[in-house]
Amino acid sequence: MQNLTRPWACAAVISLAALAVAALWLAVPGSYPYGAASRVTVGLNHWIERGAGATLLLGAGVLGLLLAAVRRSRPGLAAAGAALEAAFFLLVMADAAVLSSLGYALIPLSAAALLALVVVGCLRRHPAGYAAAALVVAVAAGLLTGLIDAGPVAGYLGNLGKGFGDFGVRIAWSWAMAAGAAGWAWVALASLLPVSTAVAGPRRWGRVVTVLAALGAAPYALARISWATPWPLFGFDPVSDRMVVLISGMDAATRLQGFLIGLGSVAAVVLTFGLISRWGEVFPRWLPVVGGREVPVMLAVVPAVAGAAVLCVSAPGVLAGAVQHSAWLDGVMFVVLFPCPVWGPLLTAAVYAYWARRRTVTKSL
Repeated sequence: MQNLTRPWACAAVISLAALAVAALWLAVPGSYPYGAASRVTVGLNHWIERGAGATLLLGAGVLGLLLAAVRRSRPGLAAAGAALEAAFFLLVMADAAVLSSLGYALIPLSAAALLALVVVGCLRRHPAGYAAAALVVAVAAGLLTGLIDAGPVAGYLGNLGKGFGDFGVRIAWSWAMAAGAAGWAWVALASLLPVSTAVAGPRRWGRVVTVLAALGAAPYALARISWATPWPLFGFDPVSDRMVVLISGMDAATRLQGFLIGLGSVAAVVLTFGLISRWGEVFPRWLPVVGGREVPVMLAVVPAVAGAAVLCVSAPGVLAGAVQHSAWLDGVMFVVLFPCPVWGPLLTAAVYAYWARRRTVTKSL
């Protein structure tokens, strides 16, 4: 029989944490992060006030401990209860703030990855590497000497710091609830699924769902990257509460911020295509140390699963945010830019197809 000790231990920890948080919300009114007073509206929790939110979380904590207590005597009931807990944290307590914060976090990661590629190109004595390095040095020198206006960069960093200063605590709550949803989903899957799952021809449908999953990031990437051009596409105007075509009025710092976030979305597209590409199975030979070696399956699966989980957690919040737009077309455009309700499941299926294909090949060797 499958060992469920670790998943249910995780469930017990989540339940105790839920009880502690519910007690905090009841004892300290100002600690409650949701409700109509919150400036973050991309979640069902925007319509749940403190009393109801604390009561619901208290109930989830008590139920979780009861399920952990009966998991051996009533495994079917415990598994169904775990699925219910996962749905509660996913649909009610979590929200799409995890997606936006992840998008901003990808900016420095993308910059670090690009610099790493430049270094690798130079080490490999590739002309493109030398050209990119020269460009980096020239831009850095221009910023230091004042030949290139550093105002947009400073403005962007200021906006980023102000954003995390204003919303950092709220974002932390979003990630905490998302972790609760992920933990209960792990418990439910471990309880409901057998140890070994049959793989039914992932090559037949894996390529299709992977292409569709990769395209999920394309609308947002296109819209954001266009901010670096004289013809920017869609953006949200908080004053008019409308999704508008931004033709003018954006300062350079805002344009830079949008462009950098767009690059992170482009990286998401490229990495998703890696699930059906040769370089997603074998490291390119130009990479130092690992070039030509097989890509460890979990090295690709773990971050992809994490990304799919963030998208699935954000899906209810995206729908909640869409219905709050004053015009129905704005709500539709919001979902087009953030198609999490279909993007998350598609990426999940793509990751499963990759894992199943790699596992099948490994077992056949």
